[in-house]
Amino acid sequence: MRWGWTAIGLICILGSQLANAQFISSFGVKGGVALSNQSYQISPIDYTLDTEPILSPSLVFFAEAFQGDHFTLQTDFAFACRGSSTTTESITVDHQNSDQVIVNEGEKVTSRHRYLAISPMLRARTNKGGIDAYALLGPRLDFLLYYSTDSDYPLEEQNNVILGLTMGVGVSFPMKQNLLFTEIQFQPDLSPVTNQEPLLLNNNSLVLTLGYRFKL
Repeated sequence: MRWGWTAIGLICILGSQLANAQFISSFGVKGGVALSNQSYQISPIDYTLDTEPILSPSLVFFAEAFQGDHFTLQTDFAFACRGSSTTTESITVDHQNSDQVIVNEGEKVTSRHRYLAISPMLRARTNKGGIDAYALLGPRLDFLLYYSTDSDYPLEEQNNVILGLTMGVGVSFPMKQNLLFTEIQFQPDLSPVTNQEPLLLNNNSLVLTLGYRFKL
């Protein structure tokens, strides 16, 4: 929880500075697709449920401040969908046929968790003029908006705030006074979606976007 309060403090400090327009050097929007998956671990039997990733649209608004020669602070405000698909299996042991194990596959179910994700990040760029490469790294807070699932056994308890990490790389292209860019981010969670016994559930996402940056 100490990391959670640290991330909240960073977001509050950066947000208060961004409220003053003189600190903002650019802002913009980016959109694309997110490939997300989840890890289900059931204890104490040490069983991991197999999952498949899901695709969802990604929409992000951002602002950049305190521009230096190579480093700036950027905050992303994203509407993020995270989740996975699973196929529930049951096992039957036929004792009349030499204890043959029969695996019965169930229907595929999909769970989706929708968040408002806030990511204050350090942005490091080459700043060589023309085409410019950059990297992003910082904490992330996901605020739960709502949850939906096809499963007959939905999660009863979830954490409303989840601490995560955002890391990414991108390339920007000059468009007169502004910039067109493409970017990829990896977003693992550092705290679980739920730690309701005996289930431990975590999110992770890979996000590919195309965006436009307005320079001030």
